[in-house]
Amino acid sequence: ERALRGSEALVQFNPEEPYDIRDRGLIYAQLECEHVALTDLSYFVEQCPEDPISEMIRAQINTIAHKQIVLH
Repeated sequence: ERALRGSEALVQFNPEEPYDIRDRGLIYAQLECEHVALTDLSYFVEQCPEDPISEMIRAQINTIAHKQIVLH
């Protein structure tokens, strides 16, 4: 959660920075907040399609999207 707070601060400082948004998305994925992670990771891929890491992020998006989301 501390990492998420730090990441949130970076995104607030520069809200359109795709790398900070990607990092926040990866943290959300680790915290199993899939719907928020998908939004952030998709934003990164849209903004940086030629970045070498985009292929890995696309694979993670597919993995998250195919998970069954359980509503509590």
